[in-house]
Amino acid sequence: MAKLAPYRAKRDFTKTSEPEGKATRRRGSSFVVQKHDASRLHYDFRLELDGVLKSWAVAKGPSLVRGEKRLAVHVEDHPLAYGDFEGSIPAGQYGGGAVLVWDCGSWEPEGDPHKGYSEGRLTFRLDGEKLRGTWHLIRMAKRPRERQESWLLIKADDAYARTEDAPDILEEAPLSVKSGQSIEEIVPDRTAKSTKKPKAPSKGPASSPADKPASSAKRGSAAKAVEASGVTVAGIPLTHPERVLWEEQGLTKQELAEFYVGIAEWLLPHLVNRPLTLIRCPSGAQKKCFVQRHSWAGMNPAIRSTMVPDESGKLEVLTVNDIQGVVALVQSGVLELHVWGATLKDLELPDRLIFDLDPGEGVGWSQVIEGALAIRERLKVLGLESFVKTTGGKGLHVAVPLKPRTNWKDAFDFTRSFAEAMAKEEPDRYTTTSIKNERKGRIFIDYLRNNREASAVAPYSTRSRPGVPVATPIAWEELTPDLKPNGFTVQNLGQRLVALKEDPWGRIAEVDQVLPGVKRPKRSSRRRAPSPPSA
Repeated sequence: MAKLAPYRAKRDFTKTSEPEGKATRRRGSSFVVQKHDASRLHYDFRLELDGVLKSWAVAKGPSLVRGEKRLAVHVEDHPLAYGDFEGSIPAGQYGGGAVLVWDCGSWEPEGDPHKGYSEGRLTFRLDGEKLRGTWHLIRMAKRPRERQESWLLIKADDAYARTEDAPDILEEAPLSVKSGQSIEEIVPDRTAKSTKKPKAPSKGPASSPADKPASSAKRGSAAKAVEASGVTVAGIPLTHPERVLWEEQGLTKQELAEFYVGIAEWLLPHLVNRPLTLIRCPSGAQKKCFVQRHSWAGMNPAIRSTMVPDESGKLEVLTVNDIQGVVALVQSGVLELHVWGATLKDLELPDRLIFDLDPGEGVGWSQVIEGALAIRERLKVLGLESFVKTTGGKGLHVAVPLKPRTNWKDAFDFTRSFAEAMAKEEPDRYTTTSIKNERKGRIFIDYLRNNREASAVAPYSTRSRPGVPVATPIAWEELTPDLKPNGFTVQNLGQRLVALKEDPWGRIAEVDQVLPGVKRPKRSSRRRAPSPPSA
């Protein structure tokens, strides 16, 4: 509370729609730059640290010119919710004027950020829509009668830096990355709408874009974005729709969004209302990518944030309810969608287990197929039906659907014992160790996907790998050496789905089975640390 006392003391929240917010214990890494037309036009540069947004007012705005110094006056901490604020602060209120989200993304400090901040020298990388690469924030010596600290914001000399004769990023890209609006288009009656998230829809089948129009707030934002870029997909405005995400194939952000819309009826049953782990690559698959599990500044309301019980108190999870949410993820540079093995309805009782077959060096594709079939036969002996999918990599996933009656501890223990038994019986073929140099010539049967906060790549998700591969459900009968492990791609998946006589995973939600020995629901759960997204 004390961190935000100066922020709150300066504002009358009965008159301004700025978020009152609160400091949190969340350890996030978001950044946001807001264009602010107050008494004079300036840019507010904010870095998430210790549950608040550390903030600097940059009078001339950030510059991409290497070595150019921009004065950044350190101002009061702002709540994380402020990173999504876009609207008009009433005249007479502190900072009265229009505010838009000019850029947002994530930041990564070099070294200890707390030490750098206290010593007045922060070096960090930005991954935003407009600002990327390495930057410095350096505190200047305090002058007499100076009430606020003066810092310098400086672009480092790297691949993203520009020369003095290059275009000014502020003039080149003046619009909001959230709504596509200009500073002149921000009006008071839009403020409340732009900061509120729509109510959760009723629990029913996922709607198609034609069945479910965007909210009025989204339509207003979308209309402005159309003027800015000319492109919306499923009611979601796209900034930089022409941005190439896979260089070799030339696949753009707009094409990826349209791909997902085209396969929505196949994708959504495996995605809706499941907590997500996301792989974001704002600059494309060949550039830096990072894992995102929590909300970020400027996140589209079509992406839902929910607080759920956790050992430490509360945990934020992200979900989507419809294809608009998926397109909003694409707009934010998400190239991979990974899902939990449970739904929001009951996070403590998994409804899907995963055996991830990850081949070590020297293991052929035919051996991976044999491993998947061996798992299938062993599961059959236990009375369990299973399904298989390619992962877009070198391996396979064997999925076991369950009625949600088993807690996470029992699910984890079952899959571990199952995998260890296979490795013990055929140690030359299988292993349960994740250490790469110890599994040469063997298949790692990864059972670690079956923890509460672990995830596996979602069916029909793209992968941030060469060739634009897609994780694809297949029928067991299709699992032959002629099938390529990464052969299904954005370019050819549509043809496959049109040609299919039936969905290979069409029955997965209908299978009525529980683990051997399970008689009644169990609610206790022993949570383990999340494992990284699947290979």
